[in-house]
Amino acid sequence: MANKKFYYKKRKPAQNNVEAENAQVAKYSEKQLTKPVESLGLSNTTLELLQKNHVKIAADIVKRTEKDMYKIQGLNKKILLEVKNTLKQNGMELREESSVNDAKPQNDSKQEKKKKAVIGLADRDKEEPKDKAKKQDQKHSVEKLSDPLPKDEWRKVLKGGKWGYSNGVSIVIPTMYDEIFAFKEGLASVEIDEKCGYIDQDNNLVIPLMYDTAMSFSEGLAMVCVGEKCGYINKNNVMVIEPQFDAATAFEGGEAKVKKDGKWATLTPDGTLTWI
Repeated sequence: MANKKFYYKKRKPAQNNVEAENAQVAKYSEKQLTKPVESLGLSNTTLELLQKNHVKIAADIVKRTEKDMYKIQGLNKKILLEVKNTLKQNGMELREESSVNDAKPQNDSKQEKKKKAVIGLADRDKEEPKDKAKKQDQKHSVEKLSDPLPKDEWRKVLKGGKWGYSNGVSIVIPTMYDEIFAFKEGLASVEIDEKCGYIDQDNNLVIPLMYDTAMSFSEGLAMVCVGEKCGYINKNNVMVIEPQFDAATAFEGGEAKVKKDGKWATLTPDGTLTWI
């Protein structure tokens, strides 16, 4: 789930862009998407440029196209190439550019029409926009199974640009969220209107949509961001470790990695820091 650090209301992106971004992040694991940009292996110059433009985690990058990247003031071809190579090393890539208009002008030359027919694009050009949107949803729908999956194995499903959950046989939680993550320890992080909270497997909102970023629970704690700082809550929405870190990971094996004042440290659930 991408970080949202702005306090003003941003204009909503076009529906097709939302679907394209959702399709892009669905390619990768939560661990990949929530990886802090500081740990991707970028040069200091590139890292500072991205951070200055509110790029905090990998998801903030992979949702963008090359065209989107060039909207970052100060970004040049050399930096873009570095970002692309670094993403590749981490098993990710930028979102592909979407064509503004799939259909070619009607006065195409005979040679162009023949070429289109050869590569199988002629029929695609005749598709109605609604058919394309339908296919987009179908691309992200799950294959139906004969028996429902266990709750901890429910799958993400996309419909109409919104995310929900399927048990492999039917949709069990409506497609109503802007972003979701897999259920972990009985709860799942969800996002609506740029705010994150947690639902249970009956779709009850058990932790309000009040955080700018929220990772899945792990070992009873979840990393959340309030403004620009990260901290940890428990399942009762008690902030057990106050937001104070510039970046943070989920707990694993009794410890998490956090960044504070430009330095990385190992954090234990009691709040003890051991500088690396």
